[in-house]
Amino acid sequence: MRMFKKLSYASLVFPGSAAGMPIFIFILPYYAGDLGLGLSMVGILFFLGRITDIFTDPIMGVLIDKYPSKWGKHKHWIFMSAPILMVATYFIFIPTTTSPSAFYFFASLLLLYTGFTLCTITQLSWSSFLAPNYDDRTKLLTLRELMSLLSMFCVITIPAIVELYDTSLEAKVFAIGIFVLICTPLLTANALKQVPDSMASHNRVKNENPFKTFGGLFANKMLNKIVFAAVLIGFCTGLNGALYLIWMEVVVELPEYSSRLMLVYYVVSVLGLWIWRELSIRTSKHFSAGVACIYAISILAIGFIGYGFIKELESFARLIAVSWFIILYGFAFSGPLPLINAIIADISDKLALEKNESMSGTVFAYLITLTKIGFALAALVPYLILEMVWGFDISLGTSNTEESKMGIFYLYTFIPIIGYAIAAFLLFTHTFGRQEHADVESTLRDT
Repeated sequence: MRMFKKLSYASLVFPGSAAGMPIFIFILPYYAGDLGLGLSMVGILFFLGRITDIFTDPIMGVLIDKYPSKWGKHKHWIFMSAPILMVATYFIFIPTTTSPSAFYFFASLLLLYTGFTLCTITQLSWSSFLAPNYDDRTKLLTLRELMSLLSMFCVITIPAIVELYDTSLEAKVFAIGIFVLICTPLLTANALKQVPDSMASHNRVKNENPFKTFGGLFANKMLNKIVFAAVLIGFCTGLNGALYLIWMEVVVELPEYSSRLMLVYYVVSVLGLWIWRELSIRTSKHFSAGVACIYAISILAIGFIGYGFIKELESFARLIAVSWFIILYGFAFSGPLPLINAIIADISDKLALEKNESMSGTVFAYLITLTKIGFALAALVPYLILEMVWGFDISLGTSNTEESKMGIFYLYTFIPIIGYAIAAFLLFTHTFGRQEHADVESTLRDT
């Protein structure tokens, strides 16, 4: 497949990432503070909106596997996801009222994640067809991650520019929403035109209960080990994102640099993506992902120790120290999850051989369903703990108690350290590597 077609495929992640990433960093604080819903309420609504559609995920996965169209197995599902994403983006980023109700926010989130999930499951399932080889799959899915990082780079650049003229959170959120609404139809149309699709339809004759098919995956130890690692990593990255603006304002007291430092974070993560990809090609995907987790733990530990030295520094010296922490931590961000996606695709090949049917849609639906729980808890857990245990009030900013400020610091540091440590262990003990997949690929090719 030529590079332009690969880029067209990878670009499908752009709209969902551009709309999804700001949820943690901008939308949650915006609805909690500016629009008055409160921190706990926003955390609960986000959790409910993130997990409510898990009941439709198994259906989506099985439908993708068993119901192709005349355009192929995947294209019609991508086509349907685009307008759902656009409508949800409009309601969330350009709210129709200055005092939205809890139901408004919940319904908008549910719609957004329904479209996002349909697009993501379909795109990841598509990768199994487009890149059947072990290392080619890694390259394709890291290219997809690169496009995701590019979308995040754009989303961070927009508020960084807006910040020069209007520092309000409302202006930043509105600008991001307009950007997503413009790019979604353009990139979707290009991918549908350029990228080839599988025309196989032999799975349609099997009409099993999708929840039974989905539930059968809970017994697969190899799959669940990797999925649980993904849940933990998603929780860690989501928690850091959900606390980032609060951490910048209340703990390190540099809120005016938050957008620009986040921009640096995502620029660095592009280089990190290349490093982890090269390591995976020289060793294996699971080893490289595990090393990325250990690296993240190391940087968080250094940050914890270093905070005791920098918190009393002048603002410029503190900015330099925090910038270095964010730069070093950024290398870890893009490492584990794209490699885990590639590992899941490899496992789906193994399952296809064992069950004599393509299950990539169902397997990726399973992954996404469970990782949703990690991402949903990433906002709910720290927000509830901050308000209920430490009495943190987001409207008070730096006027909060020192105890609640340190609570943010501990949550931002120690919970990810624990999560990354468990994930690293699960990844290092994975046993389905390059040679094992080559044997499966060869058998599938001969059948």
